[in-house]
Amino acid sequence: MTEPTTPPPASGAAPGGGRRRAAETTRGRPSPVTVLAVVIPLLTVAALALVRPAEQASSSHAPTEAPLDRVTAVCPARLPGADEIRMGSTGLGSGELTLRVGRRTETQELSDGVAARTERQYVVVNGTGELAPGLVASRSGGGSATGCDQPALERWFTGAGASAEHTSTLTLVNPDRGPAVADVTVWDGSGLVDVPALRGVRVTGGRSTSFDLSEVAPNRDALALRVSVSRGRLASSVVDVVDPVGRDRPVREWLPAQAEPASTSYVAGIGTTPADRVLTLANPGDSEVRIALELVSDESEFAPSGVEEVTLDPSTVSEVDLSGVLRGRNLAGTQALRLEATGPVTAALRTRTPSDLALTPAGSTVEGDAAVALPAGAKRIVVTGAAAPGLVTLQAWDADGAEVVRERRVELDPATAARIRVPDDAVLAQVRVERTGAVVSVEVSDRGLSVLPLSQVVTTSEVADVRPAQR
Repeated sequence: MTEPTTPPPASGAAPGGGRRRAAETTRGRPSPVTVLAVVIPLLTVAALALVRPAEQASSSHAPTEAPLDRVTAVCPARLPGADEIRMGSTGLGSGELTLRVGRRTETQELSDGVAARTERQYVVVNGTGELAPGLVASRSGGGSATGCDQPALERWFTGAGASAEHTSTLTLVNPDRGPAVADVTVWDGSGLVDVPALRGVRVTGGRSTSFDLSEVAPNRDALALRVSVSRGRLASSVVDVVDPVGRDRPVREWLPAQAEPASTSYVAGIGTTPADRVLTLANPGDSEVRIALELVSDESEFAPSGVEEVTLDPSTVSEVDLSGVLRGRNLAGTQALRLEATGPVTAALRTRTPSDLALTPAGSTVEGDAAVALPAGAKRIVVTGAAAPGLVTLQAWDADGAEVVRERRVELDPATAARIRVPDDAVLAQVRVERTGAVVSVEVSDRGLSVLPLSQVVTTSEVADVRPAQR
């Protein structure tokens, strides 16, 4: 039987025929469904990557700066003979200041930037508008003087006493209507002192309260205090009294505050009269510190012979007698002390004669303008602590608002100090520190030495950013 034969492929045709070619072609090219299955997810991921979620609105906003339009300064109650309150504004404007004298409210006319009055009680000075920037005040008389401080959240006082021969009185003044609360921390030569009466001190609005440290914290050591305000506003001041055994009469003076502890600090203004001089140092930290002392003259800073490095244990206070160092040629050429410590410390110098007491704290650095209402008597501006070459410019006005120092310029070099004489009739001064920062104080000699540390003039205030709550 004959088997059928397959006809040969046509000329030019590939072996296997067109059906196999179609199948092969179909297998080599992805179908549209497959393409879409791959592309659509990729496009979705890309689209989601481009979409950003809506930003959540911040619930807190930084304050903004605005021109200063309100300032408060608080002058403590008088010491014997210190009845004069001097006020000034470096803007040299005229207008009314609002005063609260004890519990009564009064006004004081400021004419060409200056004013003065006599008061025995504490005085709260409020300036608004153009009188606010550069508003300063002081209390003086009877050989004593102090600057009228602005309320602050924290103040440090070094060298207070709580014994029969050396005692101090702390006073807190509330310049506002609402209550204020403060805690006072006390250190002595051994460490922290537990004083229940000074914890959670509440001061009613518009009132003041005082504490005799010899009653609430009797102690023979030198003390350091920190006043920390937790509610409201308070202005704090300390009166220091030295009553030695014997015929010498008691001497008293205000103890100026220090803004904060510092590792490098300058005590500017030590006077020129021979006296007993004691430097009090406080270490509020929890580590031991070492402190090196140098004297600062108009030519250099130098370590005096006979004074070794001071070691302070944590949370302790110590005194260094400098009477033997600050005398003769050393005293004549020295305008300030420089303290270099391995940790933040506070310091104050006590200068005592049989008839006078002066207290000088470590000062704050001024970069720009500082101002002071000048007490009566001979006056000298002491400038030191410059980190780089700079320029100090002094202007001063008398009780009629007339210029008595138009513009006195003094070059200031690092590691030096400068004393600038101020006319006796000047009642208001402005000191401008340019190209560097410096510590500035005023030495006043009027029946005794007083030292007023200067702080930087504030010209702007922070305004809180308050917005409606978002639900």
